Amino acid sequence: MGRLGNNEASVAAYKKAVELDPANFRAWFNMGARYGKLLRNLDAAKCFKKALEVRPEDTMCHYSLAVVSNLIGETDDAFKHYAEAIRLNPGFGKAHSNLAMMHYSLKRGKDTVRHLRLAKKLFEDQGDLQMAENAKGLLAECHKEFGIKPDEAV
Repeated sequence: MGRLGNNEASVAAYKKAVELDPANFRAWFNMGARYGKLLRNLDAAKCFKKALEVRPEDTMCHYSLAVVSNLIGETDDAFKHYAEAIRLNPGFGKAHSNLAMMHYSLKRGKDTVRHLRLAKKLFEDQGDLQMAENAKGLLAECHKEFGIKPDEAV
């Protein structure tokens, strides 16, 4: 399904799959991902929510729902699902990084810096040097903007 990039055909196939088996986590999750590619984020959020009804402990589903929730302005849900993704997988650097950016948009300096520091360390530990450098650069900017010293506890 969708190997050629036909997201509409994939969505139709996943709809049939969940009609046959409403507890088909993979079909709900993949349909949400395809809706996301189509920029139909409200539909994507609905699918990710259905997938979480089937498998409430799925880290990537919480992360994906957080991403689309933020895009559709459901900030509280985005915070909640990033936090749950991190609870399920404390080493999830991208979740920390995205959560830092949400805190940044609300000018929550200490929360921004705390999550960026965690993300930077996780990216370094996992060998993702590009993301680690991005986090390092953002940290330097945030230290200046929020008046937080690099060695200051947050």
